[in-house]
Amino acid sequence: MPPPAPGSGNHVVPARPRRVSLRGALGALTFLALAGCSGARAGGRTTLTVSNWADWSEQRLEDAYVHAFSRTHPGVRVTLEAVTNGPEYRDRILTSIVAGAPPDVVQLDNIDIPAFVNAGVLEDLAPYLERVGLHASLFESRVLGIFRRGAALYAIPKDFTPMVIAYNKDLFDQAGLAYPAAGWTWDQFVAAAKRLTRDGDGDGVVDQWGFWLDRRDFMWIPSIWALGGDVLCPDGSRASGCLDAPNSIWAFRAFTGLATADSVTPRFFGLRRSLGDQMRGFSSGRLAMMPAGHFWLPQLRPYVERRRLRIGFAPFPNRPGFPPATVLYASGLAVPRNVRHKRLSVELAAFMADSLAQATRAAGGLAIPALTPVARLVAAADTTGWEAAFNAAVPSGRMPWGARVAKWREVEDILPDIMDRVILNHEDVEVVLHDVARRIDRVLGASGRAGAP
Repeated sequence: MPPPAPGSGNHVVPARPRRVSLRGALGALTFLALAGCSGARAGGRTTLTVSNWADWSEQRLEDAYVHAFSRTHPGVRVTLEAVTNGPEYRDRILTSIVAGAPPDVVQLDNIDIPAFVNAGVLEDLAPYLERVGLHASLFESRVLGIFRRGAALYAIPKDFTPMVIAYNKDLFDQAGLAYPAAGWTWDQFVAAAKRLTRDGDGDGVVDQWGFWLDRRDFMWIPSIWALGGDVLCPDGSRASGCLDAPNSIWAFRAFTGLATADSVTPRFFGLRRSLGDQMRGFSSGRLAMMPAGHFWLPQLRPYVERRRLRIGFAPFPNRPGFPPATVLYASGLAVPRNVRHKRLSVELAAFMADSLAQATRAAGGLAIPALTPVARLVAAADTTGWEAAFNAAVPSGRMPWGARVAKWREVEDILPDIMDRVILNHEDVEVVLHDVARRIDRVLGASGRAGAP
């Protein structure tokens, strides 16, 4: 979310949010949300604390609406507390809960959910939804499922993004290529990437690459899924027999072949240098296609507004015989079980996941609102076609492994070795996958599975 992205576990620092007017539709929605807020009034003076990992620009968006909670809860004050994302954030929240002094509401990435659920420290919010005026049917069902375990709901979805392919329309036009569309195949993608890789000045050095291959798994796992492979077996308990299965070997061989055989992506550029290189290459016209999440739109939009880029978004190409696939990264709002003001905390979490909050965040452009009616209004107000492209990818979205596997962060530490060993060290794909699968099995052990949602 980066992660990048909501839900990837690799938080990406966004550019300063642009002042976007979603005009009449979202304005009316905001008015209705304010008018419809309900909840018990609190006497005296009560302070509720919300913990998240927002940077200053995201915190401005939260601050723009959250204090409206006090309008229907006189005497209640809401404070926002930002903590660095990742293990530091998760460990700090868990420690505060164990110490008996938790925040009243916590924002959780999908990768945080297994650890919190396994620890038994979150309130089941499912029984409260109807009481606070939220209905499960209003949320994107695939995103809601990320935070469910059986009938229980441990966080109310806030927002999410599928991963897609961003492409430079000008470079496609110059190459005489049709823009990628739903249903395009891996072979069509590779053919386009080859046409888009060129030495423009004839000095023998490639100065325009067709695709960006990144060593981080949150960027490449949608491609592996769309090619028929996977990292773990379906129950999430092991990698052996799945990461090194024939379909996965084919998928990783094809994907790493973009560097080792097809030469449409720089071998070193995306593996060992700055994490911002893909954005710099794309915005400067040196890179034709790259994986992207909604969280990068605020960084791309200024280039489009200054007419330096024309951008489109397409689904990941799939291998014939296998369905299209992408991953859905999401974040949600949870309430620790031992908060002092449980009723108020639940009402605040619901308020922060309701229409007003989601419409306000949508103006920042970081993610898709988890409330389907709000997401539809945002898409209808969008004139770029970007929202429609991201929403079109949602039906093929899958839950990220991080939402199911408690030790996924440790698995993520291992996975970049696949790309490094195959692309940089020229090791055989099958040998590498077999070795990495055994290493992952040792990490997961008997407690690797977090339980089926």
